[in-house]
Amino acid sequence: MGSLKSARFSPGWLATALAKLAITGSDPILVGFSGGLDSTALLHALSRLSWPALRAVHINHGLQPEAAIWGMQAIQRARDWGVPCEVLTVNIGNQGHGIEASARAARYKALAAYMAPEEVLVVAHHADDQAETIVLQLLRGTGLAGAAGMAPIRTFAKGRLARPLLEMTHEALADYVVAEGLPFIQDESNADLRFSRNYIRHEVWPAIARRWPKGHEAVARGARHLQAAQHLLESYVKADLERCMDEQGDLILPQLRSLSDDAQAWVLRSWLGRHGRPAPSEKSCNAILAALSIIPRSRQQVLRLPGGGTVRRYRDRVSWADAGESSGASSWQGVWVPPADYPLPEAGKRLTGREALGQGLSRERLMGRPLTVRSRVAGARVYIPGRGHRSLKKFLQELGVAPWDRARAIFVFDAEALIAIPGYWLSNSYKALPGERGWVLAIETAGTAVGGCRK
Repeated sequence: MGSLKSARFSPGWLATALAKLAITGSDPILVGFSGGLDSTALLHALSRLSWPALRAVHINHGLQPEAAIWGMQAIQRARDWGVPCEVLTVNIGNQGHGIEASARAARYKALAAYMAPEEVLVVAHHADDQAETIVLQLLRGTGLAGAAGMAPIRTFAKGRLARPLLEMTHEALADYVVAEGLPFIQDESNADLRFSRNYIRHEVWPAIARRWPKGHEAVARGARHLQAAQHLLESYVKADLERCMDEQGDLILPQLRSLSDDAQAWVLRSWLGRHGRPAPSEKSCNAILAALSIIPRSRQQVLRLPGGGTVRRYRDRVSWADAGESSGASSWQGVWVPPADYPLPEAGKRLTGREALGQGLSRERLMGRPLTVRSRVAGARVYIPGRGHRSLKKFLQELGVAPWDRARAIFVFDAEALIAIPGYWLSNSYKALPGERGWVLAIETAGTAVGGCRK
């Protein structure tokens, strides 16, 4: 797109920027419209493109006396340009991260909930914002992802989040607004130097620009290089994570420990990210890894993380539990006639028996026979074909089933004989022979298998 200093903003320039992000006319767009100068230029230019599906949303943070008036002005100005706009009011509260961070978190949470499926949320962050963000992140001791700044486009909520103006300066956007005679909201809090970003914008960056007039271009170029490096790193981390997980999604400690210390930290962050957790700080990450390096006498650990959620270790397996996750300890029993699905007491889950040759339970042996399906009974002894009566607790220990998983395990019986524990074990006496039709047992949630018999 040429030099940032020489780039002029226009609807045509914006169309090219959107195309480079693989956003086409078939994509519905939702514009985050604060009514300020930057988002005014963005929404007005988009309206000139006659985008087939375009709407705007204004967030009322309730931090300024004029907030309600700004919301009405945003609706009217968007309407003047033929764009429907709604106002969402958010409650920031005290989240312990400062007003800037709390407002941003509340804003994106509301936007994520408001977005329609496959919609692209387009926001007006530009080259100046990118430079300020990178400086702030570096001053906070960020890693590679933070130093790479804001991504031009990424997956977000039900669709994508796009920042097509990262190659455009605030000055060029201001020139467009003046040339088009567009009114915009001026929030006086943007000049308040108590806020870190404002201090960077009004005090730090002008000093940098005086010494390095093309500083924005250099930072934008550096951000692109760092983003490319981040994507490459993520591909390696993903491969390492896949090697360190079992089919249940649990981390296997011997595989994790085979990696370098740095790689272990990256894999742990990636694994937590899969469970919706933000990346832990360097200190927290090191503390978790140090705890997992110790073999406890009981061979189990429970590490509760700040902000909710628990890392649980049993022997060499590490699993995740969301805050408030049910223990599944209630006792129940029922009759199952495969291959029909059996609905389980836990909401949205069912036991299934999918046909396969030479795998799972012998269909010929069990066809038409009712099987008993039940939860674990504390202190129970069970009959295991070929092994006699055994303590169920000790048998589960032999299988390596973690204590917190035992109450949630499902047990399948043929009369008095325990023949399967889906996800953990299958009786050799009941296995389908090679070439014989069998039923592969699994516990499924919303159509997705989450546990086949492993043994």
